[in-house]
Amino acid sequence: MNEKNRKKSKIENIFQGLDVLTLKVVGYLEDDGDWAAHCLEMDLVGYGKTFKKASVNLKELIEMQIDFAIFMEQPTLIYHPAPPRIFQLYELMLESYLQHFTSKKQKSDKDLRIANFPLPSISRKAEPSFVPC
Repeated sequence: MNEKNRKKSKIENIFQGLDVLTLKVVGYLEDDGDWAAHCLEMDLVGYGKTFKKASVNLKELIEMQIDFAIFMEQPTLIYHPAPPRIFQLYELMLESYLQHFTSKKQKSDKDLRIANFPLPSISRKAEPSFVPC
């Protein structure tokens, strides 16, 4: 069966027409000195020696989880929100970043980061890129 005649999965139907789905990520230093990059919408955590390396690990986990959800044809395997404290941490960091634009003070907390992770529509098959804030 060719690609055009293939029946679309439930997940592909969900992503149909979306240009980009953006996931929120908060990064923080763990007690052992490694970075954690935590996806708010999927409660997945990537780890690495730097925030960027933790983000690359997180990207791989997100792609694996979405691929698995597509394989199982279960969209409910994608959205699993992080605990409220992670959302609160993201909101505090976002507020801090936004206030930074109106202040001449440097960002003070070097142990925290936020980012957005754009995932292109499944139908576009483009490579997602990580966008740190």
